[in-house]
Amino acid sequence: MADRLTVSAALLWISCALLASVHGHGMALDPIARGSRWRCNPSALPNYTDNELFCGGFQVQWGTHNGKCGVCGDNYGDARPRLHELGGPFGPGDIVRQYVRGSVIEARIRLTANHRGYFYFDLCNLDVGGAEDEACFSQYPLSLADGSRNWVLPSTAVGEYRINLKLPDSLTCSHCIFRWTYVAGNNWGYCEDGSGRLGCGPQETFKTCSDVRIVASNDINPSFAYCTKAV
Repeated sequence: MADRLTVSAALLWISCALLASVHGHGMALDPIARGSRWRCNPSALPNYTDNELFCGGFQVQWGTHNGKCGVCGDNYGDARPRLHELGGPFGPGDIVRQYVRGSVIEARIRLTANHRGYFYFDLCNLDVGGAEDEACFSQYPLSLADGSRNWVLPSTAVGEYRINLKLPDSLTCSHCIFRWTYVAGNNWGYCEDGSGRLGCGPQETFKTCSDVRIVASNDINPSFAYCTKAV
């Protein structure tokens, strides 16, 4: 019996290790993320691995940096500005979308590998002297149209997902950063109640940043368009 338990425990550990090494993949297409702008505008610097902004990978994020991630999905250990931050190669700050304050907007996310889990979204307002950091993003957590915070993946299918989000009623900005975060749920771990199951404990994390403008309804520019082709 003891040998059987030992073998079972070993198999469970191997399974967890394998799960931790398998990467999900995804990108934000609307508003288009900094590293994905080349997909809709040929003037943008191409990043052919724009679906891999997973904080350097599970082992780097959790084994080396104790869960920390660059604010826009880069390896936390990289020197700032990191690749996808303002001032980095993929972060020139080009505004890609404009929205009306208080409106319900549709975010479009493409997953090329689905590892369960959930999405959430935040805004950082740079107009008020804010820095591109976690403190700035924490000021404007976005709610889904139904008022909830997290959008749980309804299936394990790859492809595009569309999520309705409510913008703050009082926020306008000439430069805000829209951030998508994807917390996967494909790893086995211990839950807060002490039990263990898939989706608990440390998980692979994705983050992307998009540069947007939020205006009052009478300030909307109907001719504004960053993308020159559909994605």
